[in-house]
Amino acid sequence: MPDSHQPDAFSEVNPSEQETIARKIELPAELLEANSPGGEVSPPAASLQGGARSNKTMLWGGIGCILLLCVGLLGGVGLMTAGTVFWGDSNNNAVAAAATTEPVKVKITSSTNKTGSPHENQSGDPVSPTKQPDVSVEAGTPVMGEIKFAPKTDPLRVQDSFKTGVVTILATFEYNNLSPDDTWTQVWYHDSQEISRSTQPWLEGESGVYEYVIETGQGPLPEGQWDLEFYINEHLVTSGSFEISGEGEARHQPDPPEPVEVAKVFKLAYTKWDGEKHNLYVSDSNGSYEQFILRGGAGPSWSPDGQHLFFYGEEGVDHQYINGQRYSFTGVTNGIVRLDASPLPANVSQLNLAQGHGWNDGTARWANVSPDGSMIAYDGDRGGGRRVYFLGTNSNQQFRYEIIGEQADWSPDSQQIVYRSGRNNQTGLWISNRTDSGHMRLTVGGADSFPAWSPDGNTIAFSRDVGGNVDIYTVKPDGSELTQLTNAPGHDTLPEFLPTGEIVFRSARGGQWNIWKMDGDGSNQTLIIANAPVGPEWSFSRMGVLQ
Repeated sequence: MPDSHQPDAFSEVNPSEQETIARKIELPAELLEANSPGGEVSPPAASLQGGARSNKTMLWGGIGCILLLCVGLLGGVGLMTAGTVFWGDSNNNAVAAAATTEPVKVKITSSTNKTGSPHENQSGDPVSPTKQPDVSVEAGTPVMGEIKFAPKTDPLRVQDSFKTGVVTILATFEYNNLSPDDTWTQVWYHDSQEISRSTQPWLEGESGVYEYVIETGQGPLPEGQWDLEFYINEHLVTSGSFEISGEGEARHQPDPPEPVEVAKVFKLAYTKWDGEKHNLYVSDSNGSYEQFILRGGAGPSWSPDGQHLFFYGEEGVDHQYINGQRYSFTGVTNGIVRLDASPLPANVSQLNLAQGHGWNDGTARWANVSPDGSMIAYDGDRGGGRRVYFLGTNSNQQFRYEIIGEQADWSPDSQQIVYRSGRNNQTGLWISNRTDSGHMRLTVGGADSFPAWSPDGNTIAFSRDVGGNVDIYTVKPDGSELTQLTNAPGHDTLPEFLPTGEIVFRSARGGQWNIWKMDGDGSNQTLIIANAPVGPEWSFSRMGVLQ
């Protein structure tokens, strides 16, 4: 759409972009001296001042407004049209237009649309002002959004009332789908009486934000109720109003409430020991929506895409019961098992279990999927002590690497693991490449266990037994900054990181095993899942977090 601005006064506007437009129109003071309804007013001759663009249509529209304005106002009240509106002094004898253009990108919205003008009855006589536009918003339909009034010094403070003595008010609205073929009418009311009406073609861009300043140029704006209506092609499309009064401080429309940061929730897989088997559950990380999955599933771990849960299937996992009915799963036995988890099965009859070749290691206790989703780590005892083994997730591939140790967790890049080991006759936590190379001892002593690597790679959490009480600590991957996070009576163990850096863990504080959550620095320790018993071998009770 061609720009209506004269090239010598304004920068060219790209019709595909929205724009913010401001205007200023000055009025001769002698035109504002009509003090009675019968006073006669003659329009002055208009002349353009330097630096402003010519817009004859707008000037004559302004002159028309002046004629109507002066009939209804006492001295000191002037006409408001698009732009900054001044009630000028007696020495001002010309109408001047000046403008600035600043392209911006905004979302165009419209106000609620009704039919009919709120200020006209069937006979065309004025009635009390309201705020109801009458145009339906359809594709290509000209739209003007809600008119917002604010102090010029604080444009974001939208108000519908101003204190007596206010000198300047900023009005803004958004518009869309407008062109020079559209006719724009502005109507002002003061205390329910129409005081000005002007009509001219729309001479701005197709869409954008229009703003102008309302002021006298000499002193405060008159008290009373001010109403403004905008019509496009004789259809009311938007309106607005404000009040100026001496009753206390200006009230303002309440600011929208600050958005409340909603705690992020993740899927947590965990077990509950029933005295014989580990029962597998899934819950949100805030403890809500707990769902039973199956009996005999321990040490669960999610695939990164959330499509599957891997876990250690205890003996008998291939036979599930619901309401006395038995469900059997052929080709599945104790060992590492894959469960289709998207969607989660609503009951045992919807379970879909699978087991790859070589996964049936009955000495496993947990499963841990690498962050890149390519491998499963688990510890098993095939003779000669615990070792960490690796399986492929998408095939029957097995890896020849065996790392002396247990209770392993992955680094975020899936290239290293941290684990508990007594390799080289030196007990503690160790870090190794997954190819069983690059070994580094992280902590000293056999009381450290169940390490978990943070998603950002900067922290490793683990549990440590000191004096018979187990608590959770953190340490940097280089062995520095050892920090104790918990110190409550009762064991705190089996930490797992959430993507937010929070830590979920098992706790026996209070004499009963529950699942707790805390911030990464140990603060805000909160019980999230009550009655989550841990069996005699804690490794089976490792938890899995869907990252």
